[in-house]
Amino acid sequence: MGFIKEEVDQYITELLPLDDSFLEELQQQGIKEEIPIIQVPSMKLIQVLLNMIRPSNIIEVGTAIGFSTIFLAKSAPYATIHTIERNETMIARAKENFRIAGLDKQIILYEGDAIEILPHLPQSEFIFIDAAKGKYKQFLQLAFPLLPVGGIFVFDNILFRGYIAEEEIVQTKPMLKKLHRFNQELADEKKLLTSFVPIGDGLAISYKLEE
Repeated sequence: MGFIKEEVDQYITELLPLDDSFLEELQQQGIKEEIPIIQVPSMKLIQVLLNMIRPSNIIEVGTAIGFSTIFLAKSAPYATIHTIERNETMIARAKENFRIAGLDKQIILYEGDAIEILPHLPQSEFIFIDAAKGKYKQFLQLAFPLLPVGGIFVFDNILFRGYIAEEEIVQTKPMLKKLHRFNQELADEKKLLTSFVPIGDGLAISYKLEE
């Protein structure tokens, strides 16, 4: 993981297994095909948050093959999942995976650019963003009005394998420069109470204090 000792990461992963054969299958597909998917320790923390706030609606930006979407749906069976994906190949695979999981009635998949789709989505108490890292600032700006006070944002990959803390690397990578700037702006945002959690590939968790 770069910033987490491999032994520690393995230890946490073994402590908190998926315990779901279909999700395990999707996880292996993602690893084999190098499709970016959220790591299990991060998912387990999200599961705790979902059980605490019990949202009626969840927004996810970045569906891919539907691995995290299915986990969200199973962790919050009382919620409708609104997920956005623009890649046509991923969309087709995600739809099939939702059908196999028996969750296609609980999950609404929006096809296209999140920048265009987000303003039209319903108020949601939990918003999970795991898409183009260079657009996190735009995603936050568009999603902010959709999150009620007391709701939670979660951003994945905010430490980006630990490279985000290496100034020389950040300065040579435009995406990392944008992510580095986003992290600082998120930390400074007074309307949000934010914590950066170094598990998985790094999570930013923000609680909305005011409109």
